[in-house]
Amino acid sequence: MPKLHLYGRVVGLYDTNCYFIENEDTRELVIADPGGDASRLADLIRQNNARPVAFLLTHGHFDHILAVNELKALFPDAPIVASVRESMLGDPSINSTPLGDPNYTVRPDVTVDEGDELHYAGFTFKVMATPGHTAGSVCYYMKEEKLLIAGDTLFLGSYGRTDLPTGSDEEMLESRKRLYFTLPLDTAVLPGHGRTTSIGQERRIFGIDE
Repeated sequence: MPKLHLYGRVVGLYDTNCYFIENEDTRELVIADPGGDASRLADLIRQNNARPVAFLLTHGHFDHILAVNELKALFPDAPIVASVRESMLGDPSINSTPLGDPNYTVRPDVTVDEGDELHYAGFTFKVMATPGHTAGSVCYYMKEEKLLIAGDTLFLGSYGRTDLPTGSDEEMLESRKRLYFTLPLDTAVLPGHGRTTSIGQERRIFGIDE
């Protein structure tokens, strides 16, 4: 089993959590939601002598994507991965980039959907489609490592807003329930904003019987 080094930075206008999932043996690196501060992230990659092998996007809002094109230009062999359903990546009018770069779009190299399994840096990432925050929101579940890269689907004691384009209260509720009831309680949740949590902790917060 690869030795995991998990670290990250808080980036951008809305304090987005950008996660680095590194294989300590090979120095291969998966980067989730590089939402800003591209030069700072690039410096961190170089300082750690790491080699990006993939960029995972949980959804298409500007605060989760605004560094990915710049990093892709520096590390062109690493594919950009996003949901096949996340059309807002190509539409600045609904991905909120007027708050950042008014013309920012992203073209994924790899599109994924429910149940797909990705293999990068020696780790396996299972794609879980979790619409609600956006139509194309996904989580990436690392079963062996007991980690869920949740984007804005789960926060500590909360979840992402549903009143933006393609958001849905009903879909968010169903996505959250699915995560609460299908993942082990000791799964660590890496949210798009704020502090880490776990499936068990979220169930306790929301009064869900274990």
